[in-house]
Amino acid sequence: MQSPSFQKENIFFMLGHFSTDLAHGSLPVILAYMYQAGHITSYSQIALLLMANTFINALVQPLAGSLSDAKPRPYLMSIGILLSFLGVMFIGVVHNELLLYCLVCVNGLGSAIFHPAGGKMANIFGKAKLGKNMSIFSVGGNAGMAIGPFYFTGLYLIFSLNATLLMCIPGIIMIIIFLYKNRYYYVMAKREQDLVKNAQKNNVEQEDRRGFLLLLLLLFLRSSGWFSLTAFLSLYYMHSFGVQDEIASIINGVVFIFGTLATFLGGTISDLFGFRKLIVVSSIASLPFIFIFVLSHNPILSTMGLIPFAFLFFTAMSPCVVLGQKFLCHHVGMSTGFTIGLSMSFGGMIAPLLGKVGDSYGIENIMYIVCALICFASLSTLLLPKTKESQSNCEDK
Repeated sequence: MQSPSFQKENIFFMLGHFSTDLAHGSLPVILAYMYQAGHITSYSQIALLLMANTFINALVQPLAGSLSDAKPRPYLMSIGILLSFLGVMFIGVVHNELLLYCLVCVNGLGSAIFHPAGGKMANIFGKAKLGKNMSIFSVGGNAGMAIGPFYFTGLYLIFSLNATLLMCIPGIIMIIIFLYKNRYYYVMAKREQDLVKNAQKNNVEQEDRRGFLLLLLLLFLRSSGWFSLTAFLSLYYMHSFGVQDEIASIINGVVFIFGTLATFLGGTISDLFGFRKLIVVSSIASLPFIFIFVLSHNPILSTMGLIPFAFLFFTAMSPCVVLGQKFLCHHVGMSTGFTIGLSMSFGGMIAPLLGKVGDSYGIENIMYIVCALICFASLSTLLLPKTKESQSNCEDK
């Protein structure tokens, strides 16, 4: 059974993830308000800024993961949070384009540094119920991404673009907590590193790199489909069904609420059901619902397909992260950097390409491509190997 103190630490890691992604998730809406204020002059500039952020995020996360694996560095969580909110804190008050790009990249750098370090610590403190505790960690990120736009908008109504200066508040609180606990985290991380070195020396635990590459393929397909779906979901409802933009935004929010709930439940269930098994079952079970969503010509029926699809899709999210950590037993930080970082960012780079498809052939064709990507992703789960039962850290049910 997991000790209460370990459970408390995992709540802190979740809140650290929340504060990081609160800043990261608020970036698109901040840029939108900057466009309205005339600080940004075109949609293409917004797209390039977000692309720069995504590129830095994707490039650095695996490197940051390797850094956190090399030796215990729990302070990287604090550095990541600091850079994440610094990257958005001043963009509302700058008027220099080069400085704007630098700040956006700093935000991406902070997010990239935090995720591998935070995911590794969540793994160390959550081994008793790894699925549940990694889902708690993931829920922090989901909640931060979802609440970030609302948090900034509330501040914007009072302080206008100067509200970006207040984006630091949650992050400062978590940095104080993490620095206070840094010595404790270092001791625990060093103990885990010694166990890993002994396992490598005695050849107890073997990594499955082929399995990890297959998991990355799955995650690339999943993120490409999901990012493209959410990027154009509101426009799809407005243009294909004539739904008002407020209603379309509410549907988008409801989808993320169900996704957050499914992320937590998926991790909890996977501890009992098995990580690989839950990924396969939930992914295959989601297929009928994505077809209902895409092929329906009625907004109500389409939504009735979308919500259970989103729930089943997110059910597999935490088990995918845990399975990656099990495949790369000796490089948990790097694994987290790839599974949460590089693969997720890949979807952010695919979505703009599908936007060109929508411009040329209509937004309905974007959803057909999304459906195809989800189908390929679901079928690719069948290729995932089981982890070896002999590996204590890589055990699967």
